[in-house]
Amino acid sequence: MRILGALVVIVAVGFIAFMGFYWMRDGSLESAGRQMDENLEGIDRTTEPLQESLGEVGDGIKETVDNATDGNDGT
Repeated sequence: MRILGALVVIVAVGFIAFMGFYWMRDGSLESAGRQMDENLEGIDRTTEPLQESLGEVGDGIKETVDNATDGNDGT
């Protein structure tokens, strides 16, 4: 639980730091938000193959669990 909490805090502080940087650089919160959106879209496009492969891994795990339990959650 501490690790998850630490990750959430790190992501939140990082987001606030980047947002503050763009706000100070551009002078408006609207422009800073637009810049953050552009950067996050770039990250999403870059990691799209990873997202697809992780989705396939998740589907494989679900199928394996379903096959192992024969659809019965009690086994």
